[in-house]
Formats: sequence, structure tokens, C-alpha cells
Amino acid sequence: MAPENQNYLVTVEQFFLSLKDSGMALSATDYDLIQQWESKGIPVNIVCRGIENGVAEFATQRQSSRMGLSYLKVYVEEEMERSRS
Repeated sequence: MAPENQNYLVTVEQFFLSLKDSGMALSATDYDLIQQWESKGIPVNIVCRGIENGVAEFATQRQSSRMGLSYLKVYVEEEMERSRS
């Protein structure tokens, strides 16, 4: 993995894990999703804002530490759409 890709991945990983407040690493599926966002050219700040919105929403509904990034994909996509308008 190229260093610039690793920086994007590490930024999203650390941000998500700090919000989730549990776990030490992401699943392979989560890492794949981060790479997809990067390949689509979604800026890391948009991804993090979407994750933050999703974690806040998730916390009000479910209170589970088993949440993965796949649950938050829709929030990242919504944030991307907001940033385009």
C-alpha cells in the first residue's frame, strides 16, 4: 500500500475507533470500504463527518459496540451529497 493511501486509511480508522470507543482494529470489510471511499475521491474530512453523523445517530437508536463502517456507509454518502450542493 502506498504511503498516501495508508494515511487516508489510518486517519479514518483512528477517527472511527475513537468515536466508537471500543476495539483496536477494523474488520477487513471496513478496510475495504475505506479504500473504496478513497478510490471514489471522497475527501477524508467528508468521510469523517459522515461517520460522526452516523455514530451519533446510531448511539441514539441502538447502543451497540458491534457497529462497523458498513452501517455508516449511507451517512458518508449523504455527507458527500451535501458537500456537492
